Amino acid sequence: MNQFTKTKNWIITSLLLTTASFANDKCAKKSFEQNREMNYLQMVPAYNAPSRIDVRGSWDVYAEASFTFWQPIQDNMDLGFVMSDSSVPSTQNVINMDFNYVPGFKTGLGINFDHDNWDSYLEYTWFRSEHGNITHLDPTNTNVFINNNWGTPSSTHFFDAKEHLRLHMDLLDWELARSYYVGTKLSFRPFFAARAAWIRQKMNVVYGQDENFTSAAFSKNKSHSWGIGPRAGLYSHWILGSGVRLYGNTMADILFTQYRRLKTFNGQNDASGALASGTKTIQKDLNCLRTHLEAELGLGWGSYFDNNNWHIDLSAGYGFQVFFDQNMFRKFTDEDSQTSFNPNGNIYLHGLTATARFDF
Repeated sequence: MNQFTKTKNWIITSLLLTTASFANDKCAKKSFEQNREMNYLQMVPAYNAPSRIDVRGSWDVYAEASFTFWQPIQDNMDLGFVMSDSSVPSTQNVINMDFNYVPGFKTGLGINFDHDNWDSYLEYTWFRSEHGNITHLDPTNTNVFINNNWGTPSSTHFFDAKEHLRLHMDLLDWELARSYYVGTKLSFRPFFAARAAWIRQKMNVVYGQDENFTSAAFSKNKSHSWGIGPRAGLYSHWILGSGVRLYGNTMADILFTQYRRLKTFNGQNDASGALASGTKTIQKDLNCLRTHLEAELGLGWGSYFDNNNWHIDLSAGYGFQVFFDQNMFRKFTDEDSQTSFNPNGNIYLHGLTATARFDF
């Protein structure tokens, strides 16, 4: 009987200690604010605690709006060469395209799930830009002239040239992700996604013997494409304290891309402006794969308000992107426009992105 009493007391004591331990563990899991730095004792071994923003509202939805100020740069967009045939050796100075920064925007809507704290996010990017260059030389100095860089037909020297590029891009991304802590002041958000992209370009080049571009040679080019494919990346938040953080993001995608219409029209007008000669090249439904890389570094701040009923976050960063092999404008290597090649240049984007996020 005494032995049974001792065993009973030992069992009851063990149950009380176990219950208290489970209660402490449960409290420890709930005693931190998500998207804030954690205490080391709150970290549970072999489990990445969620770090997403978690407001008390029943919607658990967030919206983002971004202002972008990016500069696009595209390979192989030289207007031509300023030639001098009076020097030995002769000199060729390349006339570059002038690319400027242009504004744009991004907008997105996300939702948080109870399923292991996943979230889903849909984002649209709008980008429109126009760029150009114009060069005038002294026509009385016939030893210095512009060498045509687009193979347009001509039998005389050029002293004036101008170029205009219009670039339109629309991007639609859908992400499935999970935010979690990997340290007491560091959190990751890896994601898998799908991307759809529409990229449209139009480029016109004109060469002439005077500022009025009489007897002008010209090259008109169009490139329209759409693409769809997988996308993946990683968002990282480095928490400094008081709601302030550094962040670094990297993304990559590969898209099945179809160029619906590639068109080049090279020609020359006579003194009256009528078409004297020309060659038109059209290529339709060209299928290929195109890759894209992106990285961004920035600084952000966020805070809960109204007893955690909503949350606001502000951030600004500088990003870099590469759209590989997007220059599909065809260049001709002779004035008769019989031999041509595709330069396959890249589009580069870099610039500022300022974002406001609201969780409710």
